[in-house]
Amino acid sequence: MMLNWSWVALVAFLLGGWCVCEGCWEHEKTALLQLKPFFNHIEDVENYWVEGKQSSDCCKWKRVECNTSTGRVMRLFLNLTYTTTYGDLEYTEDDYDTEYDDYASEERDYWHLNASLFLPFEELKSLYLGGNSIPGCVASQGFERLSSKLEKLEILDLSYNNFNDSILASLSQLSSLKSLNLAVNQFTASNPTDGIKRLSKLSKLETLDLRGNKLENNILPHLHDFTSLKSLRLQNCGLKLTVDMLEFNNLINLKELYLGENKIESLGSFSQRKEQLRLIKLEVLGLSGNLFNNSIFSSLAALSNLKFLHISLNKLKGPIHVKDLNGLSNLEELDMSDNEVNDFVPSQGNETKLKLMNLKVLDLRGNLFNSSILSSLSRLSNLKSLSLGLNSSESIDLEGLDALNNLEELNMLCNNYFYNMEGPLDLKNLESLEIWGTSLENNFLQKIGAMPSLKILRIEGCGLNGTLQNSQGFCELPNLQFLFISDKLTGNLPECFSNLTSLENLYLYSNQLSGNLSVLESLTSLRTLDLSSNQFSGNISALRNLKSLRTLDLSSNQFSGNISALRNLKSLRRLTLSNNNFEIPSSLGPLFNLSKLRYIYADNNTIYDETETLSLVASTFQLKSISLSCCGEVESFPRFLYHQHDLESVDLSNINFKGKQFPIWLLESNINLYNLVLANNSLLGHFELPIVPHMELSYLDISKNSFNGNIPNEIGAKLPSLSFLNMSKNNFGASIPVSIGDLNSLDTLDLSNNNLTGEVPEDLAIGCSSLRTLALSNNSLQGHMFSSNFNLTNLEVLQLDGNNFSGRIPDCLSNCSFLSTLDVSNNKLSSDIPRWIGNMSSLENIVMGNNHLEGPIPIEFCQLNLNLQILDISSNNISGSLPSCLSPLSITEVHLSKNKLRGPLTDAFVNSTQLVTLDLSHNQLTGNIPIWVGKLSQLSHLILNNNHFEGWIPLQLCRLDNLSLIHLSNNNLSGKIPSCLKITTSHISQEVLSFPAAMSPRGSFSIEGQIEFTRKNRSDSYKGRVLSYLSGIDLSCNHLTGEILQEVKNFQNINFLNLSHNSLTGPIPPAVSELRQIESLDLSYNNLTGTIPPQIVRLTFLVSFSVANNNLSGSTPKMTAQFALFEESSYLGNPFLCGEPLPKNCTTSGPSSSKPKVSSDNGLIDMDVFYVSFVVAYVMVVLTIASVLYINPHWRRAWFYHIELLLFSGRLYSA
Repeated sequence: MMLNWSWVALVAFLLGGWCVCEGCWEHEKTALLQLKPFFNHIEDVENYWVEGKQSSDCCKWKRVECNTSTGRVMRLFLNLTYTTTYGDLEYTEDDYDTEYDDYASEERDYWHLNASLFLPFEELKSLYLGGNSIPGCVASQGFERLSSKLEKLEILDLSYNNFNDSILASLSQLSSLKSLNLAVNQFTASNPTDGIKRLSKLSKLETLDLRGNKLENNILPHLHDFTSLKSLRLQNCGLKLTVDMLEFNNLINLKELYLGENKIESLGSFSQRKEQLRLIKLEVLGLSGNLFNNSIFSSLAALSNLKFLHISLNKLKGPIHVKDLNGLSNLEELDMSDNEVNDFVPSQGNETKLKLMNLKVLDLRGNLFNSSILSSLSRLSNLKSLSLGLNSSESIDLEGLDALNNLEELNMLCNNYFYNMEGPLDLKNLESLEIWGTSLENNFLQKIGAMPSLKILRIEGCGLNGTLQNSQGFCELPNLQFLFISDKLTGNLPECFSNLTSLENLYLYSNQLSGNLSVLESLTSLRTLDLSSNQFSGNISALRNLKSLRTLDLSSNQFSGNISALRNLKSLRRLTLSNNNFEIPSSLGPLFNLSKLRYIYADNNTIYDETETLSLVASTFQLKSISLSCCGEVESFPRFLYHQHDLESVDLSNINFKGKQFPIWLLESNINLYNLVLANNSLLGHFELPIVPHMELSYLDISKNSFNGNIPNEIGAKLPSLSFLNMSKNNFGASIPVSIGDLNSLDTLDLSNNNLTGEVPEDLAIGCSSLRTLALSNNSLQGHMFSSNFNLTNLEVLQLDGNNFSGRIPDCLSNCSFLSTLDVSNNKLSSDIPRWIGNMSSLENIVMGNNHLEGPIPIEFCQLNLNLQILDISSNNISGSLPSCLSPLSITEVHLSKNKLRGPLTDAFVNSTQLVTLDLSHNQLTGNIPIWVGKLSQLSHLILNNNHFEGWIPLQLCRLDNLSLIHLSNNNLSGKIPSCLKITTSHISQEVLSFPAAMSPRGSFSIEGQIEFTRKNRSDSYKGRVLSYLSGIDLSCNHLTGEILQEVKNFQNINFLNLSHNSLTGPIPPAVSELRQIESLDLSYNNLTGTIPPQIVRLTFLVSFSVANNNLSGSTPKMTAQFALFEESSYLGNPFLCGEPLPKNCTTSGPSSSKPKVSSDNGLIDMDVFYVSFVVAYVMVVLTIASVLYINPHWRRAWFYHIELLLFSGRLYSA
């Protein structure tokens, strides 16, 4: 009989036409391949659902799970959300994984699902479709098609899509469903007939998730008939005010109810009608993120079987009555975190302490409890987990923990207070202790006492400092498995660390620990070791025996030597060695036998080219990510890379590959490669593309190489997924390929600093609609910047500087509402500055220097006062006056030099207190230098030369503590040099001196401000980092008077000083010799007298020196050191100077006084005759003026008017 049945089964199997191939049913595999095009945005589906890959058994494909006995597909995970298990059923959480998080941020096209494609999977039990942007199903191909064949389907996840009420009718026919997830869709409760209520027909439904839908309170009546439900989630559904618990009364099987993240204030009056309440099975109630106050606890007493209560982030405030909480006698978990509760107080009865005898988990973080909190908890004898995170200023006495003798987990997150510990505590059962942000002493573990059961210890931001000692208790934890300390520890690791042989995870990052690692040699159970960001040094030989290590992070230390000690760590999966002094062979030979290694990060070490003796030995690892950026020179690409096929990210930047060509084989061998960085590698030749389109590569950086030829025309077709492309600083020529316009996912494009010609392709301006950063600087592009066909409306950074663009700045840019940086400098642009620029509220950096722009600065620029940081319109033909309303609050750089601006400075920039550079040179500005300049507290560079400013140098400049460059030459300034003036050399941050650009997540661009001034007898332009190291004063070519004061010593670190072409008098002060860093000193063309201080020869950095055309006398400085280089021209025009390099020799009998006796026989002026004639002439002039004013009353009134005006101006200056 048994034999007959076997034949029957075999015949039925053959007639059915199905066959099993290596465990997978052929027709189900075919069905999976038919599904693949609809889910190819899921990486696992795209890469692993391939015929012949990983065998032909589709049960081994990722995201597919089969019945092990029948080979039929049971579960399909086609979701981009995180799936967890609760009880017997899987459940999709809010906390979806990184893959979905990244993918959800992209703009995707909606698509309709053909549910009939799942019909072949007749044994399917679980189907996850979350996060796929599905708004509905194809007509007549909805979920109702599954009801006839998928009779075993129990779990359906449609969360994070765009479904609406229209699919509910079809879902209601899936009678076998036990779990249905509809979270974060477009469902409503507006339709009482065809809405959510339809799902009540699912008589087996136990779990229903409606989170994140706009259901509001209308949903509550629709839920009355869901009598089989055990779990209901209504978080973030727009529920508000009162939600009466009696609305759920028919759900007699309900165990879990989640109402969090709404605006509920009350649960109705159900507590007064206990006899009507039928929720006797309710064990879990989630109320977090609502508006409940303290009265909620008395209401909940009617829920006698409640075990889990989550009420964090509500309006709980002040004291909570003990009696109200004690009514919840079955509670096992209570979360009251992030409220404003300060105490548990007794009520009218005798209950003074909490008596929740079943409570196991209590979270009180983020409240305002006082010092007595632990005594209030002393009756919670079964408590296993306690979390305290308080904002009180009182100290907490931890001795109250003694009563909690079953405590296994203690978390203390603190802010402004500390713990009192007088004696040891009884924490013999404690397994986990985590403390954040409170003040602890290094020996706090000694004070706590023995914790023999402790397995987890985490200390972060608790003020631990100094060296850990053997006697401080850290080594008396024999069962410790997890140790995390991130604080301010210094010195060596204590020797007793070698006793922690049970330790599996050790995190000591971001301390200041030093020494070697010898004490870790015996910790053979370690699986994770993170010592990053410390000061450890020496070699790592002590790690050779840690064969259980899976993750090792030694980055940002001072380790040196080779890495051969790692060859034995065969369990290692992730290795981080960056920012040390290791010498790492490019072959990675010492790591060849680490077959589990997947991730290597070793940036900023020394990469050397060893003789490849291992050339015949293949590496056993298949890497996913490798980064060896920085420092090294090798003959060729490491050979092991030729055998890698699973690479996803490669960064080999800053290694000199000595003229090798682009490794196209790297792309062709690794179809999953999405990140490739080969910047600054000395690569030559043409840039090649793969034969077959590479669908995964999204980030490509080949900048700073020597590639030549054209950018391949097919780049858009062969690398269609690029989102970041940096080909800058190469030698690419010809035009920009049109196919770049096909890269519709491109976010950042940098082709700057090449030899590109032609115009910007219209296809680029239309097709690359996702572009946020476009950098085409320093090429030979020409024509108009963009045509009217322009779709780059998402641009944030546009850099077109250093080209030959002509015409107007195109109006199409006015549609770029996110534009923050606009750099079109160094082109041939003409016409007026567009007024619409002032309407672009996101603009931070405007750089238009060195063009042919004309007209005034638009008054609309005043609308940019909130965000503008950089304004550069220098070297144009801008005319008119500065708008007085132009005073951006955050601006740091103003470059308006070499224009035709005129008029006074008035109030422009009066409120720009963050200004670092103000360059208005080479204009036609008039009036006085305004005294409000003294309010610009951050000002470092004041460049106002070659204008028509007059009056005195404002004393208010003395208030500027950050001034490093003052350039006021070629004006009409008069008066004395303020003695209080000071110069600093504070080396301003490069970030301040560079024009920052809003950038994509990777890569960086900068635009550097440029300042021109005369130094070392020539006019040069300085910018960026060089500018940050210069300091100087140029007051030449004015009408300044008075003496050079001794206060010149305040310029101690100055680099140049130019006071030439003024009317300064008196001697050169000896303090000049204290300017030890000075390189250029020009005091020529003044009326200086006296001798040149001999100690001036101490100025050993001096390169340019001139005191020509003064009335100096005596001997020239000794021809030594730098002064041996200065020629006769440095001293000419001083008749009484003598000595080398002048032709006049000094003699002991010759004149040496600063007022030498002179006579007419030497061809010079007779001073006696001069004095007599000067007095006679002076008296005659005075008498003539007095006579004229007496005779002519009109002239007399005019004379006294000007005298009064002069006196009034003097009073203003002194004020």
